[in-house]
Amino acid sequence: MEKLKIAYILTPVEFAGAERVNLTFLKSVNRDKFDIHPLLLTRPWEKDDNIFINELRREKYAFDEIPVAKNEGRDYFRIARCFKIVYSLFKKNDYDLIHTHGYFADIVGIPMARLFRLPSISTCHGFIFNSWKYRLYNNLDFLALRLCDRVMAVSEGIKTDLVKHGVNQSCISMIQNAVESCYTDESAIQNRAEKRRLFSIKEHEMLLGFTGRLSQEKGLRYLIEACFLLNQAGLPTKVLIIGDGPQRNELEKLASSKNLCHQVLFVGFQKDVHNWLPALDAFVLPSVTEGTPMSLLEAMSWGLPVVASDVGGIPQIIDSEKNGVLVPPRQPEKIKEAIYRLYINKDFRKSIGLEARKTVESKYGIRNWLYKIESEYLDAIGHGRRRSIR
Repeated sequence: MEKLKIAYILTPVEFAGAERVNLTFLKSVNRDKFDIHPLLLTRPWEKDDNIFINELRREKYAFDEIPVAKNEGRDYFRIARCFKIVYSLFKKNDYDLIHTHGYFADIVGIPMARLFRLPSISTCHGFIFNSWKYRLYNNLDFLALRLCDRVMAVSEGIKTDLVKHGVNQSCISMIQNAVESCYTDESAIQNRAEKRRLFSIKEHEMLLGFTGRLSQEKGLRYLIEACFLLNQAGLPTKVLIIGDGPQRNELEKLASSKNLCHQVLFVGFQKDVHNWLPALDAFVLPSVTEGTPMSLLEAMSWGLPVVASDVGGIPQIIDSEKNGVLVPPRQPEKIKEAIYRLYINKDFRKSIGLEARKTVESKYGIRNWLYKIESEYLDAIGHGRRRSIR
């Protein structure tokens, strides 16, 4: 059987949740059935240390890079320039389907699919509305998504946003993210001891953790404020913040202003997050908006008790008091109360950690997730061919 050729367009400008989801798919997809051709919208000045690109090379993928801008300054013709390059690639390749990820890929790729009369699928990982720039791109994205044949939302909240902005509900399917568990008791014990020793974390101290992009929508200021409240209450608490982003300096200043320089530890971006998670006593995700967060699923796969905001797709994952604890967003006092309960009730902490791991194993495994996406591919391609025959 001839392989189906997929143009897989995304913007891997950093190695965050969406990039990890895409990489998991590209590593796991049936390459005997699908010939995936990644088209990467990249920043030329960052490509030498782009983790996503380096991982694709290890997986022996043939891919093309399309620069999203000439330099770090303003580039008002970036969309037109990318469109021209992508057009030339489509002229040279006989694709069966276009699959886009993210607003820039949608804006360039979905009209291209229309131009070449190809079926199109977009995966929506989430929308950020906290600046005029993002709002502008999101509005352009929603216009492009109305032209898309199939849209895969990673949470019910994202599906609601899509319908609200004019995307046909019948074209939307909800496919939550998945995670591949690499948990072993032996590695967990070893990594826990090593990382806690690195930062002189004592066993009686409650080590909270966060992994992800340090940006406004992640609500990290509320975690820092909760740490301050916990220490005021006499609970020996430290916070390990793993990741980088535009809000790092602001968050470091906030921690310093509350005399938490030794309690809130910024360790920057870490490629091997799975080696850091076992060091934690609890994982906290204080986001003000979310899709289906990979960081949450990864923490749960390690059996960590989690405290997370009741926003976006998180309530579809967390059954509060059973496999985690949900708290209202933007309320550090509620985070403090949840952490305090976990600290004083070790049985509760252990039980929700075990249930968290069971939840990931039963509902968020790779095999079923791949089957759903591959089925979308086959359905879209089959429908597109029937449409062209007519």
